[in-house]
Amino acid sequence: MFLTMTGYGIVLPTLPFLADDLGLSSVQMSSLIIIWAVSQLITAPIWGRLADKIGRKPVLMIGVFGFGVAFLLLILAQNYWQLLLVRLIGAAISSGTQTAAFSMVADHTRKEFRNQTIAKMGAVNGLGFLCGPAIGGLFSPFGVVVPFIIAGSLALITLPFAHFYIRDSINNDNKETQNTFARNNETVSFWKSITMVTKTGYWNHYMIILGLSIAASSFFGLLGYYLIAKFEATPIFVSMAFSAQAGTSVLVQFFLLKKCYELWNEDTITKIGLSFTAIGYCLISFAPLIWVAILGCVFTGFGQSLVRPTTIAMLSKRTEMGRGITLGLQESMDSLGRILGPLWGGWVFIYLVSAPFITSAVITVILLGIAFLITSQQKIEISLHKDTSNS
Repeated sequence: MFLTMTGYGIVLPTLPFLADDLGLSSVQMSSLIIIWAVSQLITAPIWGRLADKIGRKPVLMIGVFGFGVAFLLLILAQNYWQLLLVRLIGAAISSGTQTAAFSMVADHTRKEFRNQTIAKMGAVNGLGFLCGPAIGGLFSPFGVVVPFIIAGSLALITLPFAHFYIRDSINNDNKETQNTFARNNETVSFWKSITMVTKTGYWNHYMIILGLSIAASSFFGLLGYYLIAKFEATPIFVSMAFSAQAGTSVLVQFFLLKKCYELWNEDTITKIGLSFTAIGYCLISFAPLIWVAILGCVFTGFGQSLVRPTTIAMLSKRTEMGRGITLGLQESMDSLGRILGPLWGGWVFIYLVSAPFITSAVITVILLGIAFLITSQQKIEISLHKDTSNS
């Protein structure tokens, strides 16, 4: 996953330069980003369902192969429509990668340690995304297509390692998982699984993923423009802001989150994370100095690194409809947020440069309210269950 996300980190900042070489407009450039998320939104649950049927490893390898081919085919695109098609197909083939990887980790990890393991997976992804732009910048002087060759090669290099060294989690050594999959494949159809997004025990986690994604994608898409518009920031300050956010997230998930899980339960950690995230967005929105905005980035990185892996871990513990489809739908919620966030943020930015970050703060506060509401409902249900048992 580190090499794959490094490749993704190489491509994302380099893609605008390839688009500029082809003479694309800003609208066309934005559509290249959005089409990737739209394709993942549609296909991630399908790959998740397939991972429950045929195994995690085949889906993971197909996804990594899709990443590599998609990156390499970008260098052959000669116009906008070819670029759009490559992005569409690449996202469709590769969208099962994260779902399969997280499912394998969840399958191989006991419930009490699953949140820590998923947090480290998130940290590895973040570290790869941090390294990607630096590698892309290092090779960009050799030509705009060179970073794409590097990214595609990194993805394809992982295939033999995945084949020989990764053990699938659906096997005779994992009877509990195997029996759960068999039961779900017999009783729960794909479309019924889709409707379970709204069911108790799922909807709150999916709403947190969706809300976080909307807020974060608006934040990432417009932070640089905001710092330039409000503070006349130089490129180095913009880079510092992004690095502060991403670096904090990686450090927390690698070194601090394990201690948090020892001190508090998952619900409490989620609330703490949402609180820090909301404070971070507020600091960015009303910052009188650029250093305050950068401090806000640290807060958002800290908060998001608590909430996201914890929410994914809680979802992975629910196997009523199969872990693959459960995490596939999580990936879809994430993709939907990456579509809605930039669209909304870009529109309100026209009227007020701090509006995207104010909106992100409001969304996070709403999610915090949902988290408290769910806790209250759970306490009531436990109390009623005890009363029924005693009677």
